[in-house]
Amino acid sequence: MLKGKFAFLGTGNMAGAIIRSMQGNYTPDNIVLFDKDTTKYDPYRNEAFILAETAPKAVELADFIFLSVKPQNFTDLLTEIKESGVSLENKTFISIAAGITTEFVCQKLGQNVAVIRTMPNTPLLVGKGVTALSKNEFVNEKVFKNICAVFASSGSAFTLPEEKMNDIIAVTSSSPAYVFLFIKSIYDAALEMGFENKDMLEVICKTVIGSTELLLKTGKTPDELITMVKSPKGTTEQALNVFEENKFSDIVKEAMLKCSERAEELSKGM
Repeated sequence: MLKGKFAFLGTGNMAGAIIRSMQGNYTPDNIVLFDKDTTKYDPYRNEAFILAETAPKAVELADFIFLSVKPQNFTDLLTEIKESGVSLENKTFISIAAGITTEFVCQKLGQNVAVIRTMPNTPLLVGKGVTALSKNEFVNEKVFKNICAVFASSGSAFTLPEEKMNDIIAVTSSSPAYVFLFIKSIYDAALEMGFENKDMLEVICKTVIGSTELLLKTGKTPDELITMVKSPKGTTEQALNVFEENKFSDIVKEAMLKCSERAEELSKGM
């Protein structure tokens, strides 16, 4: 557990999930919030959270600063902090944005600072997140370990070298959307087949949950479990043949590569 105050610059859904996960170890008076949209403070007004009037003021009050705005807003935010002249000594910045490098943060702040780069995913909102983390050379190891623990408290966390942080977006951070699309496709087809809307989405979600649990707990490979489900000339084989004919695996791979390409573009400010 870290001693000091935490600031969140941007208090959207992801920041809110991180704040909730911290509340078992940190009291509201340890947490500073800043958001240009003051309506975002509404969930926090009944507790003793510190509400800063400006982003530089939030930075001044805190030791650990979560940069939780959209990637396209980073330049303006970091420039405002730099131009304010607020001291950044002994402060650690934590980015949760796609494509934002530790070098970019240091460059825009005009000095070498400790920066932790994270890539959480949306299941963090229900305590089932998966977060990848990396850091630059200025980050204290104890601080890094504790920030990893903050994210692990809302699911699981693992570390990577920074050069892999753009690629991991396609694997863990964007992939929930692929899963949602797959579930939606099954759901839509089920309705067309005459099943009633009521409870059908829950049935499909439980099937997906059960399938992933089977994969995790048996130690079998995906290929082995596919073989367990299908039988020669059976119903599952017919379905899988359609996926193969339409190059399902190639489509997924192409989508992931496009995802990584876009992350690289964001890193270059495109």
